[in-house]
Amino acid sequence: MNIIYISKLEFLYIFREAFFTSIIEKNIQGGFTGAGLIPYDLEGVISKLDMRIRTLIPPASSLTIALP
Repeated sequence: MNIIYISKLEFLYIFREAFFTSIIEKNIQGGFTGAGLIPYDLEGVISKLDMRIRTLIPPASSLTIALP
């Protein structure tokens, strides 16, 4: 396995090129579409969330009644 070292300046140059090549309108829109946000699909978005609906029961000590 060959390890190739690059300087910070070389890395920044390569990173900048890759960043501006990949961060384009088509990719951004694809991300929103993949998340179900465009076109707006509430059920599609909610289905991707890991939600469990439950009712919280307060502890017995918090059930005090104030008497006048």
